[in-house]
Order: sequence, then structure tokens, then C-alpha cells
Amino acid sequence: MPIKTRFLYPIVALGLLAALAGPGRAQQPALRTPPPEAVDLEGGENEPPPRAPEDLPELVPEDATAIKPLPPELPDRTRELLGDTTTMLEIPLNQIPNYRDYMRMVIEDLSVYARKRDPNFTMVTFGGFDLLTWSQREYDLAELKRPETAAPAAPETTVPVGYYMRRYNQSINGFILDGFFCAPVRVPLVDLEAVRGQGLKTLSVDHCPPQSTAAAFAAAAQAGIVAHVDSDIEKRFDRIPAARPNPENPESVVHLSDAKSMLVLLNNRGFDTKDKWLATLQQTNFDVLVVDTFFNGNQALTKKEVTMLKHKKLGSRRLVLAWLDVSHAIDGSYYWQRDWAVGNPSWINAIDPTRPGQYFVEFWNPAWKAIVGRTFAGIMDLGFDGVVLDGVEGYRRWEFATPVN
Repeated sequence: MPIKTRFLYPIVALGLLAALAGPGRAQQPALRTPPPEAVDLEGGENEPPPRAPEDLPELVPEDATAIKPLPPELPDRTRELLGDTTTMLEIPLNQIPNYRDYMRMVIEDLSVYARKRDPNFTMVTFGGFDLLTWSQREYDLAELKRPETAAPAAPETTVPVGYYMRRYNQSINGFILDGFFCAPVRVPLVDLEAVRGQGLKTLSVDHCPPQSTAAAFAAAAQAGIVAHVDSDIEKRFDRIPAARPNPENPESVVHLSDAKSMLVLLNNRGFDTKDKWLATLQQTNFDVLVVDTFFNGNQALTKKEVTMLKHKKLGSRRLVLAWLDVSHAIDGSYYWQRDWAVGNPSWINAIDPTRPGQYFVEFWNPAWKAIVGRTFAGIMDLGFDGVVLDGVEGYRRWEFATPVN
């Protein structure tokens, strides 16, 4: 998750963000506390399976498989996301898929399944702010696919740029900004304020210089943004801050709108044992914990252990969210098979040069969606309060490989 290293002055951040504090979501019932028995991460036998994904068109037509290198003048943000090995796909303009809507469909499918099992299950995306509205690219694609002989479309029948994608937005409870207080502002403040007015909770992950962390926490609190702030420029998410959460909230948190602090701890290899990792987490007072479902990559959490994490050191309730990547296959995961590689199966597309052991996938492929669905069901079986969906900006790689201009 690369982030450029230009920093906002704390006083500027405070001034810009003061206007963003908005109303929270309506009060919801308390989440159910699951029984303490352990379950298999792959999902319980008595739970309904995830909704079967709809058939989607193939990415590359048989007559359009030639590729050529991407142009060297790609913006820095694009190159960060794609790496230098991405190739262009030669697809006729009127056959280019809407990759953003493919990603929306993945998340909407997961939400439909989750809400049937537990209406209070929390869904948060890491990034993906651009999915909230209909983009210029999507508008252009729709125009390209309009038959040349068709009569001009009436304005009221055409989705305009910036149109609020209500079905998708109702599928999630909030989103995490990848850098906000100690990185260049990528989301226009007026757009962020408009989305917050729709009831979505804003969170952020920031990696700041040590001298700026306190100011970043203060700015986040003033803006009503739940922030994880650390000084780890490597973005390893492998440490628990020695300082108390800022602000520290003694009240119980049963849904996301009540949260005031967050800890993201995805790399737990620095702990000698699973018990030490869990005990250390239990001694914190963060309102939201975001963790991996495995210790050391191979020891799955149990339902009892997840339940133990749901209480702060103070004793009050908090939310425990699992991390799930929807656009990368990971070679150490439970579903990985020894003979898998790029092209085998066909939906594994390329090695991600920025993430060792991870592969770009055709995230809309039914076989991959089935794996994501099983993993998602297992997360719910374990009693997590919700999930943070990573990889939701996976559509960008495919968009840049199929330009419409």
C-alpha cells in the first residue's frame, strides 16, 4: 500500500478537516455474542453458502489477445498500483468491460450474503472511494457501447458523471482512506463531506513521522475520522503503539458510528506465540481492532479467541474486524494449491511486484469469487463483527491496461 511521503502541516490539516465532522449513522441493536466453541475457517457446515455469483463475460475475446507494453508516461500513482510489468490488452473499445462495476458487484454480493446472516455485520473497504459514484470513464464506456444507429439517449435515461451509486453504498458501512493526515490529499474535501453526509463512516490509515503522530490524531478527532496512526514508513502493520488510543473511549462500541479509535495489526510474526499476540491485543483499549484471521500465517483464530478480543482492557465492548483481500491470491493461503502459478488457473493473471507471494487475479471470475465467498463465510463463522475488504482498487490495473481515450 504505497504512499508518497509529502506531509501536510498539522495546523493546515486541522483547519481543512474541521468542517468534515458530520452526523453518524442511526443507532443499531447490539451485535450478537457468539458461543465460544471453535470452528473451521473454511466455513461451518450448517450455514447457507454465499450467493452464487452471476455469470460474467470473458475479459479478453478470443480474437483480441495481443498485448503491448504500457506507455512510460503513466502517473506515479498508477505505476505504484501496477508496477512496471503490466501489459496493455488489445480489446475493441465497445467490448471493454466496466471493471469498476465488476468490483461493486463483488462487494454487493458479499453484503447480500452477510446481511441475511447478520444484519449488523460491518463492511468496510480499504480505499475504493471512486466506487461510490459513477465515473467519467464509465460514462464514456456507456457511450462507446451505444449502437451508432441508435437515437440519441434522453438525458433522463443516461447515468451522469458523479451519480451516487446507492446500491453499492448501501452495501458498506464505511471506508478507510489510505493516507490522509500525513500524505497528499487524494480525495477532494468537498466530495468527502458529501459522502459523509450519506451516513458512511470515514476511517484512515496514516504513517507519519514520529513528531507528527500526535497532531494527526488531534486532526482526526476534530474531523470525526477514526484513524490508525503510526510512524512505520514501511507500512508493515506489525506493532501496537505504546501510547493509549487518542481519544480513549470508555464506552462500549457496538457499531461503527460509535468508534473513535482503531488499531490495524496484520503482521503478527513479531510475537513468539499466538497466546502472546492475543494477550497483547486484549490489553488495549482501541474501539476497533483489524486483524488477520491467522497467526503466523498458519494458525487460524477460533471463535472463542475472537470473542475474547471483543472487549477492551477497560471491559467495554469493541468491534473486531477481519482483513480480506478480494483481488489478490496469496500463495500461503489455505486455498492455494502447489501447482498454481500465473496462468494456472487461468484467472491468476500476474505476480504483484509490490507484494511478495501475492498474485493479481481476475477478481470477477466465478472460481475466484467462490474462494472469496468461502473465506468470507468462514470469517462470519468465527464470529467477527465485520470485515475490511482490501484490494477493492484492483479494478485500476485493468482500467489502465484498457484505456478508452
